[in-house]
Amino acid sequence: MPDPQFGAPIVRPVYIRPTERTNPLVTAGILLVAIVVLYLGSGILVPLVLAVLLAFALAPLIRRLRRLHIPHVLAVLIAVLFAAAVVATIGYVVATQLVKLASDIPTYQATVTAKTQALQESLGNGQVVERLTSAVDQLTGEFPPPEDGGPVSPTPVTITNGGAGPLDLIQGVLGSVLGPLATGAIVFVFLIFLLLEREDLRDRFLKLVSRGDLRTSTKVMNEAAARVGRYLLVQFGVNFTYGMVFGSGLFLIGVPNAVLWGMLAALFRYIPFVGTLMAASIPFTLAFAVDPGWFMLLASIALFVSLELTVTNAIEPRLYGSSTGLSPLAVLVAAMFWATLWGPIGLILSTPITVCLVVLGRYVPQLAFFETVLGSEPVLSQPERLYQRLVSGNVEEAVELAEDYIANHDVAKFYLDVAVPALVLAEIDLSLDVSDLSHRRNVMDSMRAVIGDIDVEMDEETEASEKPRVLCIGGRTELDDAAAQILMRLINPENGPVRALAPLVIRQESIGQLELDSVEVVCICYLDDNPRSHARLVARRLARRKPGVKVIAVVVGTAQTSNDRQQDWGVAQIVPGLSEAVAAVDELVHVEKSEAAPMPPAMDEAALERLRRLAHSEGPLAKALNDIASSSGVPTAIMDVVDTKFSALGDSNPDTEINSASQMVVTSGSAVVVPDVSSSENFANDRFFLENGVRFFAGVPLYGPDGSTIGTLALLDQKPRDFTTPEIENLELEALRLMVRLHKMAKIEAA
Repeated sequence: MPDPQFGAPIVRPVYIRPTERTNPLVTAGILLVAIVVLYLGSGILVPLVLAVLLAFALAPLIRRLRRLHIPHVLAVLIAVLFAAAVVATIGYVVATQLVKLASDIPTYQATVTAKTQALQESLGNGQVVERLTSAVDQLTGEFPPPEDGGPVSPTPVTITNGGAGPLDLIQGVLGSVLGPLATGAIVFVFLIFLLLEREDLRDRFLKLVSRGDLRTSTKVMNEAAARVGRYLLVQFGVNFTYGMVFGSGLFLIGVPNAVLWGMLAALFRYIPFVGTLMAASIPFTLAFAVDPGWFMLLASIALFVSLELTVTNAIEPRLYGSSTGLSPLAVLVAAMFWATLWGPIGLILSTPITVCLVVLGRYVPQLAFFETVLGSEPVLSQPERLYQRLVSGNVEEAVELAEDYIANHDVAKFYLDVAVPALVLAEIDLSLDVSDLSHRRNVMDSMRAVIGDIDVEMDEETEASEKPRVLCIGGRTELDDAAAQILMRLINPENGPVRALAPLVIRQESIGQLELDSVEVVCICYLDDNPRSHARLVARRLARRKPGVKVIAVVVGTAQTSNDRQQDWGVAQIVPGLSEAVAAVDELVHVEKSEAAPMPPAMDEAALERLRRLAHSEGPLAKALNDIASSSGVPTAIMDVVDTKFSALGDSNPDTEINSASQMVVTSGSAVVVPDVSSSENFANDRFFLENGVRFFAGVPLYGPDGSTIGTLALLDQKPRDFTTPEIENLELEALRLMVRLHKMAKIEAA
């Protein structure tokens, strides 16, 4: 296991061959057919989609009613009646407010006339308005009579009925009302059946689309339902609060029917981008008509602007977060697309439908472009982003990306997790086309500039008078040289002077000039996946120059296989990454340290293996662990022992799973308590806890004779429980007693 300071080793990316991809023409044809079906079937699909969204919104209420032991059918009817009551109440309030507004409009006519005249007088005594009116009349064809006094053509007159009859009026009213009422009735019918048959419909849908992969299909449904449900809940809360604040503000300003405008603002906010502006334009007009002055209008505009800026820029980004997973541009494009297909109702449905498409794109390979185009998550990893900047020669953006990453992590982590994987990507491209020299030059020059800017103190080379103890040399190409430059910056300064050299120095014609008098370790860095022959040849050349020099083959991005033996490579060690190379240098370099008080000897692998066997035996240690568990009031106590590097837990039995909580105890060197594993963000999905039904964990470190952490003493329980500070201190005392007993048992066994 790699040192946690440096992270995981680099894994070479795997690219899918073009022959394994789905034909894009087939996918495009299916999408085109789907769009046509959506357009032609809008009469049925729109009510169905509205019913599905309402089902998402009412599902939490139904679950709460079911927890109260209310039958499923009755819970559904209560939820639907509640939704119908809310809709009816809103409709009633809006209708009464509109009737009141219609009766008050004639009283505002005098104010509107006075303000219009005042505006005309302020714009040049009415001349500007008259000129505009004359220009409009000319454009519409109303020219003045000819100056010569000639005959004027007669205006045709059409005689029609004096007005519509009662039957026509009734037909017009019913035609405008029955359509929405019929759609609403269909929505509620769909909603009732969806809620009643929710489980059965879900099972049938999974059977239809899963094709035997129930796990992926269930994840798609659960994630889509969670995102849409969370989005609807947050959107309802934001819109309701927005309407309350907007209506209250208008009431304080003095705008009539403030309740109506607050409700309309809350409802119209479901329409992206233009909804709030549409809702606010009506009270603005009313404020202009009611107030003889300008205070009411200006105050209403100021209220709207301040509220909109606050909600849009401060509240919504924090509350929504990643609940939708959509980019702002995707929301705009989706609103335009669905409005084109389904009209105004498409604006309301655009965001939830697009969320479902993004979730599908995450799990269905044929629809992966949905997540790429519409999703808010970065589509390129940090190494890919850096590599793109290196290829284009954009040093400024590459340095900015590096500085942003280092601000949240550190320089070493940037080198290992971003810079080196970017070099691996460059090596893969180099293996595909070795003739593109400009590409290679851009990558190398840009990487050198990035390294020089973010690590200024290491930019100066080792002075000639200071002979290096460790050499980092690129194996074959300039990309290997860049990896060697990074490795030089990662090696512990306590190991002595370190110098990085280009691949030229180990070529046959120039290796004789390489100074090796003070060198103890040479690290040869490779980014390609088959460097064995070259590494063996270089190791032989170095051995002829200086017998006894230790050579480390650093093969970045390629997992070491069981067939890779040091004897076959002719090197001291073979390591799969730079973090392992740093540890190997620490091990191989002989550093003279100042004399100090003798430390107790560290436990070797044999001693650790004896402790490991004792920890999993049924002898005296099992009785000691049982006594610890009994005194602590838990059913089980276990002990885990570290590996030889004292960085990870090891086990002689491959069938025994090591839990991540014990690993955290070893890494942190302090106690770790998990009162309820199932609700823990770090350990809820731990395999050991999940398979063994563990709900409670409390662990403390075990220390060896030299003070190093050699393992964990842990208490386990199948039930959640609290663990107080005195209990932790008592467990630490038990760990000390256990170590004394272990050393005695280990000595007896060794003897």
